[in-house]
Amino acid sequence: MSILQILQYPDLRLRRKSHKVTDVKSSRIKKIIKDMLETLANTGNCAALAATQLDIEQPPSIIVINSMDDDDGVLCLINPQIIAQEGHDVAEEGCMSVFQGDIYANVKRATKITVKTLDVHGKQVEFTEEGYLARCIQHEYDHLNGILYIDHLSKLKRAFLEKKMKKLNPHLEKT
Repeated sequence: MSILQILQYPDLRLRRKSHKVTDVKSSRIKKIIKDMLETLANTGNCAALAATQLDIEQPPSIIVINSMDDDDGVLCLINPQIIAQEGHDVAEEGCMSVFQGDIYANVKRATKITVKTLDVHGKQVEFTEEGYLARCIQHEYDHLNGILYIDHLSKLKRAFLEKKMKKLNPHLEKT
């Protein structure tokens, strides 16, 4: 297993869309999942990762999430689809790929979602989540589609955060 590099904003690879997994049992997919889990376990204050956040060529549609609801403590979603959403709330989010620990913003998300996905064995499952885990899944699902949480912000709030990011990294170029 390997610890993978987490891409950092404004790396254009963060805008890639993931590729659908066609063979869950392939050696490539098994290795990517193991490496993602290793990266998740060895990255402080990391709730979840999407394959598109990592230095993976042609990233597959995979999310790994620290979850106390799962027996193993980790949830692995392959080819996830959010098929239903209810309610909404606004809460502060940060991201391992966007100045982790320094940049946060309030983002509106559904409070309850239903997800259809494959598990690590290739079995199709469907489940409903609320609260923090629902927010986390939506955040990572966005990553699979090349969307960052800062993309949900108003132009004014985004400009404010970009100014703050520029102060943190004077070499930063706007994406």
